[in-house]
Amino acid sequence: MERWEGIFVMKFRTGTLLLAALSAACAMLIFPAQAAQGAKNGIGYCLEVLIPSLYPFMVLSVFVVKSGLAHKIGGWMERLTQTLFRLPGSTAPTIFMSVIGGYPAGARSIASLYEEGEIDQKQAERMLGFCVNAGPSFVITAVGAGFLKDPHAGVILFAAQIVVFLLLGIGCGLTAKHEPHIHKKQRSDDPGIAQALILSAADAARAMINMCCFVILFAALMNLLRMVCTDPTHRAGLSALLEVTGGCSDLARLGVPPWAFSAAIGWGGICVHFQVLSSLTELKFSRVRFVMFRLLQAVLSAAVSWGLMLLFPETKETFCSFAGPVSGALSATPPASVALLVLCSALLLCAPCKKLEILQQQ
Repeated sequence: MERWEGIFVMKFRTGTLLLAALSAACAMLIFPAQAAQGAKNGIGYCLEVLIPSLYPFMVLSVFVVKSGLAHKIGGWMERLTQTLFRLPGSTAPTIFMSVIGGYPAGARSIASLYEEGEIDQKQAERMLGFCVNAGPSFVITAVGAGFLKDPHAGVILFAAQIVVFLLLGIGCGLTAKHEPHIHKKQRSDDPGIAQALILSAADAARAMINMCCFVILFAALMNLLRMVCTDPTHRAGLSALLEVTGGCSDLARLGVPPWAFSAAIGWGGICVHFQVLSSLTELKFSRVRFVMFRLLQAVLSAAVSWGLMLLFPETKETFCSFAGPVSGALSATPPASVALLVLCSALLLCAPCKKLEILQQQ
């Protein structure tokens, strides 16, 4: 009986994948211009937003590991990381970078820690439960200042993400109480600074290529789906499910409450999920567990943002009164980026001085 059930599940999965692939191929053949425009939008987003904002963080996060800095500062941060997350001190830079660097930066750094023998498979899997977060430049500047026209609203959303990050991190640490002590692999001699930088830049470049491929693919797919799904509410929900930037743009046009934005940011979108998974080729972990944690982060983010809006009711007007088209380009000046990094590291969030615009997805 179990054998027949397994065969049925396998055939159903194969048939579903084949149907989806054929449907996508037919849609691209019937509507080539729309698919090409979506891919063009994805390329523009990669060149104007993703690569400039994410690549430096990824190089830095991988460099900290490959240069041996994470291993050396582990002793300084051991007590803090063990108390909060039950993780070795060498994970502290990765944990910090996952909060300020954007969704895939933490995942790429986790993979580097695992490859260098700083953490084992169980620790890496636990870190994936809370080290996948949107960066402040996206939440505060793009969503707050760009989509919602109020940076203070972005601060509320980012504060909710920080609270959920701590809750999930501490919760994941509680599950490690009875984990046996695992001896780390012996580290070889650390490479020189120049060699570590070269390896980090190449590693981050490969990861960026994989991420950009998924962004372009999902941008083309979403442009085709917009032709089929004409209802604004359904379109916003589908967009948030697939890709977080377009999802937040569609949610803003609907004037939804703040918890909906927090849920979309916490979920991240299937496109971000594939970007993260593409950075973890050497690490074996449960995909189901990863998706469940993304759902849990979406629910908790929605609940926490709802509570924060009760504490700061004046910001709620931003979400309730928003109307009109959204325009702009996701960009940032170097001084603004440095200011955001310093403020986030000190946990003193404030509104950015310059408002950025967001390109409306067609």
